Amino acid sequence: MLYRLQQIDLQLDQAKLRLDELIQLIENDSDLRKAEELFKRQEEITKDLEKKLHSIEHDVEQQLIKIEQSEAALYGGRIKNPKELRDLEEEVKALKRYLQVLEDRQLESMIVLEQETSTLQRLQNDLNRIQQDRIQQNSRYLGEKTEIEREIQRLENERLIATSGIEPEYYQRYQTIRTSKKGIAVSRIQDKCCSACGTTLTGGLVQDARAPDRMVICPSCGRILYGG
Repeated sequence: MLYRLQQIDLQLDQAKLRLDELIQLIENDSDLRKAEELFKRQEEITKDLEKKLHSIEHDVEQQLIKIEQSEAALYGGRIKNPKELRDLEEEVKALKRYLQVLEDRQLESMIVLEQETSTLQRLQNDLNRIQQDRIQQNSRYLGEKTEIEREIQRLENERLIATSGIEPEYYQRYQTIRTSKKGIAVSRIQDKCCSACGTTLTGGLVQDARAPDRMVICPSCGRILYGG
């Protein structure tokens, strides 16, 4: 009866261990959180670049307006003073030079924004893939978790029935040994040896271990011997 109880307990241990693993797998979203963080960071970078580009585009528009106004004054015929005309002409040239600087900046910003937008799209695709994979994985994990929980319930019911026929003293001894021996409290005798530690047993111990109403302990490892 103790040997049968141990078989149930070992199955329970294995089932509970797998249940813990499944819970950790379901709760572990480090890959998803990392992908979300990378995407969010890249999204902020892209938004900043868009703002920068819009600011440069605004500057270009304002510079074009200034050039248009200065050229209108230069060629409008209202200014007759030669010095004022030369100054205005130089101003137009300076405005156009700075316009070129702004347009170069605009082009550079557009190129960088295009690159960063491409990176953002790639990260978005990665995030979508990880989210989809996680949904599929969790669906499998949750299905297995349900099955394991049912198996644990079945084994616990079976264990309850098994323990009902065991003397409390024997059960307590079994529990104590099981705790100290990494879950293996009962060792089956094979070829007159303790299967747990390999110690050769005397004929008397082997014979006593076959009696259903006696508890025989291995003299070497301290486990309960089962001779059935």
